[in-house]
Amino acid sequence: MAAVHSQQLIDDIVAQLRLSIEDQVFSRSEKRSLKALIGDSPLDHDQLNFLRSQIYVIANEVANDKNYPIILEWIKNANSALITRPGDKSDAYFSPGEACRNVIIDQIQRAVNRVNICVFTISDDIITNAIIDSHKRGRSIRVITDNDKSLDAGSDIERLAKEGISVKMDSTPNHMHHKFMVVDDNSLITGSYNWTLSAARYNHENVLLTKETSVVKSFLKEFGQLWDKMEPYKI
Repeated sequence: MAAVHSQQLIDDIVAQLRLSIEDQVFSRSEKRSLKALIGDSPLDHDQLNFLRSQIYVIANEVANDKNYPIILEWIKNANSALITRPGDKSDAYFSPGEACRNVIIDQIQRAVNRVNICVFTISDDIITNAIIDSHKRGRSIRVITDNDKSLDAGSDIERLAKEGISVKMDSTPNHMHHKFMVVDDNSLITGSYNWTLSAARYNHENVLLTKETSVVKSFLKEFGQLWDKMEPYKI
């Protein structure tokens, strides 16, 4: 994501704030989701001031004498979520909700050179669209997946292959059950999270984002070993 955030992203942040106020609680999951939307590039002065003003506008729409202390807490947590602290090595995200999906898409969009994806199943069109967009922008994309899951209704593997993305899969009775991605050889996404709509909407899943060098190298080594022995996907 570029250092200067787009107006669309600002609009998305405002929309997420409006969703959050519905239960009058700014949850940890909502905070992670908002931070994943913003990414590592801090909001500039004008954007931050605009969003802070929107927080007070949104809060004022629902505030009354009875819920005023709760709304004040919501305001404090919403403001805190807008601040990006560069340099964090690792963070965790949880579903249901948008946090896991957002951080996956954010990392795909940040790719400068390459994205290595090794996941059990891919059927979330929103993530698939981000992968295809990255491929069209000239990033090297490689995908390893499970042969059985590629046959599931809604699987996006054939679509990815038809776009010219390199796809390999196991050809054994066992499952390739990994769920990880390495971006530009320095950023790792891993966890229980399946790249499906159900994972975002219903399942209790997790994603870990880390840039710890030794951990990233271990996953890159595993990817390379699997890539060498897996079979190319045939359209």
